[in-house]
Order: sequence, then C-alpha cells, then structure tokens
Amino acid sequence: MEQIINSKQIKELFSKSGDVLIRPIKLNQNSITLHLFCVDGLINSQLVDEAILTELISDDNLKDLSTERQVMDYLLSGGSYHVFTKEEGDYQLLLKYVLSGMVAFIFDGEQKAIVYDIRMFDKRSISEPNEEMVLKGAKDAFIEVMRVNTALIRRRIRSEYLVVESLSVGRVSKTDMSLVYMSNIANMDTVNKIRDIIKKIDIDNISTPAFIEEYLIENKKSLFPQIMYSQRPDRISANLSDGRIALVVDGIPFVYLLPCQLVMLMQSPEDYANHFIVGSSLRMIRYIAMIITLFLPAFYIAATTYQNQMLPVQLALSTQAAKQNVPFSSATEVLGLLIAFEILIEAGLRLPKTVGTAMSILGGLVVGQSAVTANILSPLVVVIVSLAGIAGFIMPNQDLSSGIRVIRFTFSLLAALAGFFGLAIGLILLFTHLCSLDNYGVAYLSPFVDIDESNHKDTLFRYPIRYFTKRPQKIASENRIKQNDREKIAKYEN
Repeated sequence: MEQIINSKQIKELFSKSGDVLIRPIKLNQNSITLHLFCVDGLINSQLVDEAILTELISDDNLKDLSTERQVMDYLLSGGSYHVFTKEEGDYQLLLKYVLSGMVAFIFDGEQKAIVYDIRMFDKRSISEPNEEMVLKGAKDAFIEVMRVNTALIRRRIRSEYLVVESLSVGRVSKTDMSLVYMSNIANMDTVNKIRDIIKKIDIDNISTPAFIEEYLIENKKSLFPQIMYSQRPDRISANLSDGRIALVVDGIPFVYLLPCQLVMLMQSPEDYANHFIVGSSLRMIRYIAMIITLFLPAFYIAATTYQNQMLPVQLALSTQAAKQNVPFSSATEVLGLLIAFEILIEAGLRLPKTVGTAMSILGGLVVGQSAVTANILSPLVVVIVSLAGIAGFIMPNQDLSSGIRVIRFTFSLLAALAGFFGLAIGLILLFTHLCSLDNYGVAYLSPFVDIDESNHKDTLFRYPIRYFTKRPQKIASENRIKQNDREKIAKYEN
C-alpha cells in the first residue's frame, strides 16, 4: 500500500489498537472535515481540549475558509495556537511523532497533517542521585525523560554554543536520543564519528543501556569501561565544558560521556567540592584501594604457597599456625571465598532491599565465623578477602568495580598456578592491555602518558582550581583556554 497521509489508511493500520484515537472533527458551518490522530494516555487531554479543540469549534474566522489549505495556513499562523506546532507531510515521521505522544490533525485532501507537541508522561520527580551520593553539591539527578535531562544540562550551561542534536535508534522502538556538545570546544571529528556510529545502529529495540554501550565502545573485549555514565547534571556539564560529548537516551536515567579515560573513572565530583588537599587525599585512597583489591588476594596466595620467605618471620609463623588444622590450600581458600563473596553480592542485589541487607550481614558474619570455627577457613584468609572486597567498593564507577573484580579473580588464579611469576605475567598483560586501549583518538591512560604538563594537574592529585588553565589537548585541540591565570596577568601588567 502506498504510504500517504490519509485518515482511512491510518485507521486501518491501527484498527486493532484501542488506545489509538482517530476521530473526525467537522468545522462550523463548513464542509471541511479534519481527523484527530493521537494515542490515549500519552497526551495531555485537558490541554488538547482547551487550547486546540475548543478554539477550532468556536472560531468564527474558520467560516470564511473554503479549502483545507486555507485552514492549514490559518492554523499554522496562530488560529489554533500552540508553541510547538508544525506541518508534516512525511508518513513515517507522522507515525513516529504521534506514537511518541504528539497530537496530529490529518487533512486528507492535502495528504498532510498539523502536529502539536502536547505530550504527557508519568515520570519520577527530580530527586537525589542514588548511586553518586552527594555530600556537598547539587542534589538533582537525571530521570527517564530525555527532555527533562537536556533541560537540566541547559540550565547549567547557558551558552549559545551548546548543541542538542536529536537522533533516533531502533526499527521498532524508535528510541529518541540527544547528542550534546559544545560546538566551539568539542572536537568535531569525534562528534561526527559518534553521530555516524549511532546512525548505523540497525536493531529493533534499545531495551538496556548495554545495547548502546557495545556499539559506542571501540574495544569490545576489554573489561575496563570505555564509556562513562553519570546521574549528576553538574558532572556532565563540567565535562561538556572540557570538550567531551554527552549522549542522552530517552528512558535511561543517566547520561553517557565520551571520550572516556581511566582517570575519569577514579574521580568523584566531591574531589572538587572539598579543599584540594582533602580531595587529593581521597583520590589517593582510591588508587591505593584499587591496588589492594587487585593484588592482595593474589599476593597472599603466592606468598603462602610458593615464597614463604617473602613474609616477615612472625607473620609467616602465625599464618602457618592458623592453617595447621585447615584441610585446604591457601589458593583453594582464597578462590572459594572470592566466589562466595560474589554470591553474597548477587544475592543481596536480587532480594528486596531490606531482606538483601540483612542477608548480606548474616552471610558475612555468621557463615564466615562458623567457617573459621569449624577449621574450614583460616582467619587470615577471611581478613584478606574481606579487605580486598571492601576496597573494591570504593571505586566511584560501578562498571570499573565490576571489571576489577573479574581481574582480581584472574590474578588469584595466576598466582595459584605460578606464584609471583604468574602474578608478574598478569601485571605485564594488564599494563600492555591498558596502554593499547584508545578511545576516539585519546589514550585510555591519558593524561598519565601525555607530554603536556598542564594535563597532569588533575590525576593522582587534585591541584587548586587556579591551575586548571587549559583543557586536555586531545579532547579540545583548538579552544584550549579554560581560564586565565590572573597571577601571571597581574605580574605582566606590573
């Protein structure tokens, strides 16, 4: 069937859908009949009645109009006023607009429609982020409605250079997306590359965030996250002003950021809300915690199984005394307890929140203590695995935390097979892999591997804000000046 805008054809298409409304509207003392086309539940019915239908029925100026084209021109020029009104002649776009919650008036003779954006969605109120806890800063977080999220960004960046491009993905779902960037700062080659990738996505439905992530990341085999997400509008806005690109997806209560580097995943907005010495100290604790959670279980296995001389004498003697009545090797104890730790985490996530919290405490304390009392596990192994597990939860990014947990288990296996030699092999492979990762032309370990010293002032340590004078060269290659160094200017003027 030829796809033209016609009320009869559309009525046949939705003949089995009770929520799709297609009803005729006859203008006063006129032979012209329009057809209202909308989806019940997605529109603001009160606004449709008061702002559009009432005006159409009671407007005396419509009596003098004899053709559909004249009626369309009159409505588009303000006869039935609404701020978001447009003429549409594309059949597929009309369906997309109406199925996303807009209202259309179909003119069969002209084979066109007038579309009004009068959408109404049940949505959560803007509340505090539940993953990125805020101690000192804004308490608002993104929700599932895309336009609300873009408005939260626009509220913080009131610049004419902030671009919000509209895109759509999914043959069936037709999910709306917005590509957000600063046109005078962002690398336009990167923007064009991301836009092309999104346009080439050919899939029925975007049902989970992973569907988007797997298309956008370049090295799909890496356990390290190559795309960052955040619930906090202030964090997204700060990265946009640095030249990065944001992707807002309708139905997802967070926003993606690209390009992404490892140092970004280890940072928290609270680092910049506190004194720079406090922020640097907290950041150093995170890096130390990452080393502990990665290497502590593997180090214990290698030291107690292969190289006991690596431990101090008193610690080695106490370790052997604790293991005297335990029937399992150190490797078996650690690997088994790591698996049990992951099971407890998964069980806590799947159960209701109150039950899950109680179960985690019960499993960690009662079962662990019982295993030590029954000489199934040595007390030091419980301490080692617990410390490694707690250190893993300090990571600000949950995707990074999940990847590190898998790598921690791999290092423990290598240590069980070959001791410190296996651990050294794992460390070499890890650094080789990290050095090989490239994220839209930016090294994953940047700025650790950058020559430009201006990029090193926000890595392991957080320098005072006055030192942040330039944007990263690989991110914003042309417009790099972030703020003027007023002390240097004052010296120059004097």
